[in-house]
Amino acid sequence: MNSKIPYCASDVSSFFIRKGVSSLKLQKLLYYAQIWFFVKYKKHLFNDKIQGWIYGPAIYSVWNTFKYMKKNSTIPKSRANDVDLKQVEDFLNELWQAYGHLSSAELVDLTHNELPWLSSRNGLLKDQPGDNEVIIDEKTTIQFKLTHDNKIPYINKLNSLGHFSNT
Repeated sequence: MNSKIPYCASDVSSFFIRKGVSSLKLQKLLYYAQIWFFVKYKKHLFNDKIQGWIYGPAIYSVWNTFKYMKKNSTIPKSRANDVDLKQVEDFLNELWQAYGHLSSAELVDLTHNELPWLSSRNGLLKDQPGDNEVIIDEKTTIQFKLTHDNKIPYINKLNSLGHFSNT
């Protein structure tokens, strides 16, 4: 795999938009794509900064593109960029298999229990806006473990019984 960071978050977004996701779900899937790519390959998938917002990790440029969307409405597939993701398509399919079945709310709950997002919210009140960077490195990804065959583990819905998905 090429050592330079070949993509921006909007490029990677196109993969998930073609699958049919809301803006909120897209943000969380991008976060997990960045984390698991780092865990597997020890480098970042895209160079955009992820911020620790109230409802979990977010990428400002992606949010700004889809901020007009109604809550939980699916982003039109026509909004996907025409970009070649062949180099990372297998990885993105693996991530989709692990997380794609989860709702936006379940993904929010998962992120709220993980070190990268929690660290970015350090010193902020629960409902206080913030734009601190979500750091993805060896220390913050320690809880993310690949399976014995070097795959992203399937995430069960039972793992996300937090506040947001129960409202």
